[in-house]
Amino acid sequence: MPRRAQWSREQVRDVAVRQYGLITSAQLTRLGVPASTIEWHERQVGGMFSFLLPGVHRFEPAQEGAPIQYVAGAQLYAGPEAIVTGAARLRHRGVKTALRPAFGAVDAVHVLVPHACKRASRDFVTVERTRSMPPALHDGLLRLAPIHRAVLDASRRCTDEEAVRALVFEVVQRRLTSPEALHDELLTGQRRGSRFPRLALEAVFEGARSMPEGELRDLLVEAGLGRMLLNPRLSTPDGVFLAYPDAYDPETGVVLEIDSREHHFGVEEWEATMRRHARMTAAGLLVLHVTPHRLRQEPHAVLAELWATIRAVSTHPAPRLRVQPAA
Repeated sequence: MPRRAQWSREQVRDVAVRQYGLITSAQLTRLGVPASTIEWHERQVGGMFSFLLPGVHRFEPAQEGAPIQYVAGAQLYAGPEAIVTGAARLRHRGVKTALRPAFGAVDAVHVLVPHACKRASRDFVTVERTRSMPPALHDGLLRLAPIHRAVLDASRRCTDEEAVRALVFEVVQRRLTSPEALHDELLTGQRRGSRFPRLALEAVFEGARSMPEGELRDLLVEAGLGRMLLNPRLSTPDGVFLAYPDAYDPETGVVLEIDSREHHFGVEEWEATMRRHARMTAAGLLVLHVTPHRLRQEPHAVLAELWATIRAVSTHPAPRLRVQPAA
């Protein structure tokens, strides 16, 4: 009578716990678990194992469903040299824009592998072979692409220009990466699909840091007010800081501020906005306010008011200030 295979469920659990509830066929073989045992459990409702990807199994699958399992599963499936990139990498970092449907399903995972690797895409995993593997950032089991590479990899596969612009603005505004790093990646990476991130980055280098500011920049250029600076640093002649206004006309001292409910809802935020307004007014600036909603719904009315204000003060010189364009 053949001797029954000996293996420890506790040892299997110990490995799976370190891998977000996942274990590979190779690891199970090393632990002495027969292939027939794995297959039997996968066929049973409530079995000890369930199939996730070829060679990758969930252990005790009642705990399945966490997004991190899909990322970890893709990592295990694609191999030890694979690097998670694109929207999956950005979602792991907490980038909200990467949750938009334009960047694919929330359980979809994009991984990079060396060009010589023969692993193919499967189910929710997109495997991209590349000769320009980025350095990996380690987070336990996971090997993650730098944020700037992940942004460009996600953007190149997205056909929604607004979503790409929002993604670029978010990572720059939150300082998850720098405009310079994104620019370098654009220059050295593949050109296919680079138009939308390139246009978004042009807006960033001109000072835009959010979707409303990007929309304002486009409107100002269209209306012949391209001279207005986005997010410059304004200080008094003796160096006392005043503000970083959303848009500033250096010829007349007119300021246009975009007041979002999201950032001004609380009492402290509102009071900070009022103090900022008071500093600019005391320095001789004329400050106009507009909401993102009105900027989007009534752009021509906003521009008409802005032009009327600029004309009304055009006979007076702008206040003497130190002006530093956005970095």
